[in-house]
Amino acid sequence: MSNTSCDTSHFRYPLFTATYSLVLALGLPLNAASLWTFVHRLGLQSVPVIYMANLALSDLLFTLSLPLRISYFATARWPFGDVACMIPGTMFSVNLYSSSLFIAFISVDRLLAVVYPLRSRTLRTPLLAWLSCAGVWLAISGLGVPVALNHRTNWDEGCNVTRCFEHYSDHEWQYGFYILCVVTALGILLPFAVITASTVSVVRKLRTGRVSPAVDKRKMIWMFVTNLLIYAVCFIPFHVAFILYGLYKLKFLKSNYFDAQTVTMCLASTNSCLDPIIYYFSIKNLRRNSDIETMSMGTALNE
Repeated sequence: MSNTSCDTSHFRYPLFTATYSLVLALGLPLNAASLWTFVHRLGLQSVPVIYMANLALSDLLFTLSLPLRISYFATARWPFGDVACMIPGTMFSVNLYSSSLFIAFISVDRLLAVVYPLRSRTLRTPLLAWLSCAGVWLAISGLGVPVALNHRTNWDEGCNVTRCFEHYSDHEWQYGFYILCVVTALGILLPFAVITASTVSVVRKLRTGRVSPAVDKRKMIWMFVTNLLIYAVCFIPFHVAFILYGLYKLKFLKSNYFDAQTVTMCLASTNSCLDPIIYYFSIKNLRRNSDIETMSMGTALNE
């Protein structure tokens, strides 16, 4: 990522160490508790719970890989070997893009439930939700192969130390940049457009349409706004900064965006701590069966 200086005083080392430690401390228990709640208390019987359970699983897998990152940035050396270096880098990408897609699915599900409650019943079934989640995991697993191959250790001859997560060659940057552009378009920008459109449509419906009195409109609106804000803060800045830094590494830009890429990468990592906010507002709107069914009954006359 940076130059080959052996100086470890750059702010990224303490920043990454502190950020990953905080994410681990908060994200691990929050997502473990959320996943337990979805599986054992709610039973994975409704569409929103299925999507949220998969989102919690993605976040949990990422937090479990953080001790390796913390160790590296705390010591600035990697003693764990090549395979261990691939795991945290791959899990970061897996979490980033699976989370973006699961958040998009949650937003679309709410859009269908609020705006088209009756016509969308055949689309909002547990079976189709599970198939959608399986499709996400399959696509993300395919992405994980090239990402893993691009996250191997490298020997820093100038500093006489093994590196991980940084000091990639120009060839690795070029290869990785192509992957980054594709996944940014398909895994970030497209879901962001979907989430934004869904949020606008649902908020407009909740403000002007007739829904069941049992539905807390304020909490529903906050859930959609939270989805959008988490996405805008965690995913968009990182990819903008990463692409700009990639263009610099490939000699297309003169300005070095490494510091911006460092800070926004920390923001991206916090999504696993913020996602439980989505669960809070969602679960608050789940009734005996689910909030979707409640809204469907309350808005049937509007179809």
